[in-house]
Amino acid sequence: MDGSDTPKAEWVANLPSGPPEKEALARLVDADGGRDDAENAYYEAFADPDFVRVETTQRRFRGQYLRRLRRLAARHDHWHLTD
Repeated sequence: MDGSDTPKAEWVANLPSGPPEKEALARLVDADGGRDDAENAYYEAFADPDFVRVETTQRRFRGQYLRRLRRLAARHDHWHLTD
């Protein structure tokens, strides 16, 4: 039981697995003095509190879901080894 056959597996795989690279993007914006409008827009989007809240919630859900799958797999293996 690796979780690849669960209904949410594909959806969970598309969720973010790490924090956004906000600091790296900030360094990039600062490197050219903030003259690139696209870079500025990307940074503002990543720094938006609503984006941060949603992204953090998705990462938490992903972690909880994967831990649950590992726990279920360990329980499944345990019961099949004792048979």
